[in-house]
Amino acid sequence: MIKKLAAVTAALTIAICSFTSCSKNNDSSSTVSSAVDSSVSSVDSTTENQTPEPSLTIDGKSIDTKDFIVCTIDGKDIDFDTFRYYYYYTISKYTSTYGATLDTIKSTDGGFELLMEDVITALKQELVAPELAEENGIELTDDDNKTIDEQIANAKAKYDSDEAYLNDLKSAYLTEDLYRKMLETATIYTKVNDTLFKNDGKYATKKEDFRKIVKDTSEYCREIHVMIPFYAQVDLDDSTADSYDSMSLSDKASAKQSAYAKLDDDGVKKAKEKAKKLAEEVLKKAQDGEDFDKLIEEYGWDLGLEDPSTGYYFNKDTTGYPEELVKDAFALKENAVSTELTENDTYGYFIIKRLPVDMDYVEQNIDDMIYSYDTPAISKLYNERMDKMEVKYCDQWDKITADSIT
Repeated sequence: MIKKLAAVTAALTIAICSFTSCSKNNDSSSTVSSAVDSSVSSVDSTTENQTPEPSLTIDGKSIDTKDFIVCTIDGKDIDFDTFRYYYYYTISKYTSTYGATLDTIKSTDGGFELLMEDVITALKQELVAPELAEENGIELTDDDNKTIDEQIANAKAKYDSDEAYLNDLKSAYLTEDLYRKMLETATIYTKVNDTLFKNDGKYATKKEDFRKIVKDTSEYCREIHVMIPFYAQVDLDDSTADSYDSMSLSDKASAKQSAYAKLDDDGVKKAKEKAKKLAEEVLKKAQDGEDFDKLIEEYGWDLGLEDPSTGYYFNKDTTGYPEELVKDAFALKENAVSTELTENDTYGYFIIKRLPVDMDYVEQNIDDMIYSYDTPAISKLYNERMDKMEVKYCDQWDKITADSIT
């Protein structure tokens, strides 16, 4: 569906990846496209075939939005269609993250004002990559535009009629022009990222410097761990238990998580106690010198360590990893194991082993590792540029309410 395609290619900016079950994604930067994808999906699920016609009402009067400029950011006009998309995108993000709907926002003191501030922030994020592109002579080529044309043509081809295509755009709060603009922004973002932030680009750490950094044990760490989550010892219902042994680790985790979520406070307390007891037993085995890889295989729940041969690489500023894990891993000497359990409120218990950095692995993955290492600095650069952006609002801005935009 066009909604999915539009969402995936929309609004590309720097964001921080999540540490989902200690997922093996060491690239700690991502794009907001994944967030847009999920949030637009949540909008779609409730607005299919009932998306209202775009409108702006102020003081009870309907405003002609054809050429209406809601605000200007760093000299770039933000038209109503663009603002409206990010308005609903931000609402859907509130809903998916906090369960807050527009009605919730309206009934919360200062809620609508915060929403509008976040819409402006999302729009500012949109402008950083194009500004960097302009400053550094990065432009869309004829081939880029041809690819965008093909993307649009392929999207249209999925529909039986132009009407169905346009209706799907409408249900995602998009117009044809805005959809193309987002594809162009996505392409510019990728070109800026590849040119300036990767492959020895202007803002990338140089490979020679990174090789020194990654060898410094006070700066960089490689570790593996046995992760024993709070749900590890939860009992399953008979039907699930019967098929449990044949499940993949991912399915086992889902089954355990589902059972854990149904527990009352006393049940949660008991589950945590049982998980901690098991973790303490595994810690003792590790301290006694048992094969750590086998301990991971037998007791570990980290989906990213089903093959522990690589492990995780991070520095003290790397985002996406539990703070306690990073702190305790750096406290170990190479080849040493935990002297006590590491506990994290989200993931449970960790038994850690710190390993020497494998320079063969580093050389094979150096571009991605540098990009991961540079992500905090890239995010800082984006935020600094956003902070400096000047916003000028339309004369009617202060009169826009939660009931003004449909």
